[in-house]
Parts: sequence; C-alpha cells; structure tokens
Amino acid sequence: MERNMAEENKKNLVFIEEVTTNVDEVQNRVLHEILTRNANVEYLQCLNLNGRTEREAFKKVVLVITYEDIQSDINRIANGDRSPILCSQPIFSLISPTNVVPLLVSRNPMSTCWDIYY
Repeated sequence: MERNMAEENKKNLVFIEEVTTNVDEVQNRVLHEILTRNANVEYLQCLNLNGRTEREAFKKVVLVITYEDIQSDINRIANGDRSPILCSQPIFSLISPTNVVPLLVSRNPMSTCWDIYY
C-alpha cells in the first residue's frame, strides 16, 4: 500500500514538474486538442477558424468574449438545442439556482466541454 502511494506521489510530482516547466508547450498541446475536438462547432465555424488548430490562427480570430457575446448560443442550449453550438460534446448540466449570469464549469478537468450554471 505504501509503495503504491509512493509511486503515485512520484508520478504526480513528475506531472506537476512537466506542466510547470514546459508551460508553453503544454498550453499549445491543450489548445490543439480542444480545437481538434471542436473544429466543427458552430461558434468556431462562424469565426472562420476552418479547422485550424495552431495557436496563432486561434489568437487572430478568437477574441476575448463576454457572456453577452454568446448569450443567444447559451439560450439555444438551455432550450434543448443539441447541435454542436459551443462544444462537440453534449453539455452535461444546465442549472439555474438564482438569477445570475450563468457560470460555465467543467465537470471533468480533462474535458473540453463545460457545464452551464445559471
């Protein structure tokens, strides 16, 4: 048991060292994976990213956005539209406990899709 825990701790430390030492490479790889999985979503198609997955292409066409910029897309999802609007995978949860701006929360840290919390 102790040996397994020690091995697991060692693996975790190696992972942390890798992602903190090679930040630029890790970010580039993660962005590439996200863009590859979501190349055909409506949002990216409307921005004419055209399936490109390199960082520079992404930075040229995708600007910082606000909730209001994608509110109509979120409303479509909230109203049951299951087409790939913002994400190629289905949105997991749509919860509205209060009248505040929705909060997008990933249920799985490795997921490229988000839960939407109202």
